[in-house]
Amino acid sequence: MPDRDKAIAKVEKKGALKKHAKKAAKHALKKNVAKKHAKKATKHVGKKSTGAKTTTASDHGLMTAFHHMQRASVVISLMEKGTGEDLRDLLERGVKLYRKASEDEGGNRFVLRAIGVLRAAEHLSLAGLYAAREKYQRKVASPAPEWLEKFIAETDHRLELIEGVERGKGTDLFPVTVELLRQAEDADHDAHLAFELAMAADALCFALENGL
Repeated sequence: MPDRDKAIAKVEKKGALKKHAKKAAKHALKKNVAKKHAKKATKHVGKKSTGAKTTTASDHGLMTAFHHMQRASVVISLMEKGTGEDLRDLLERGVKLYRKASEDEGGNRFVLRAIGVLRAAEHLSLAGLYAAREKYQRKVASPAPEWLEKFIAETDHRLELIEGVERGKGTDLFPVTVELLRQAEDADHDAHLAFELAMAADALCFALENGL
């Protein structure tokens, strides 16, 4: 009897060892598959990150021009039909410059010009809408105007520096910019209107400085 018990215990032990070995092998296989999967995923992420396109200064410039263009378009769409023809023409010029910049004709030159013209269109469209909706204006005091006066003087000085430069398509925009500054100075009774006009003059001056 003791011998039989010993034999049974031996068989059971052998079976338990077999089961344990089988389980360990299964676990090792799972671990190996997980390792392979992790390695593959890391490789894929590495490939993905190295293949990612780098955002250039030109991309940022196009993004800026695009947003000015969209905002100007939306504001102009609120204006009454038959009004703001000059403004619509300015927006169209900005759109053409944006298209040229998108096609990479002339590199950053067109991007900067597009930004200037489209930003001017945005500020002028806001000024026009603001003037047309006079009854909705808030009757509150504006902040101290000294900073705007300084800003207008600085833009005026920048225009003086580029006054004698020969131009192609931007020749007609130089006197427009000068006139916008003059109107900004005369609009001291209306701080918001003065601000929009001064910002539009600054934007056109920027485009002219970049060869428009």
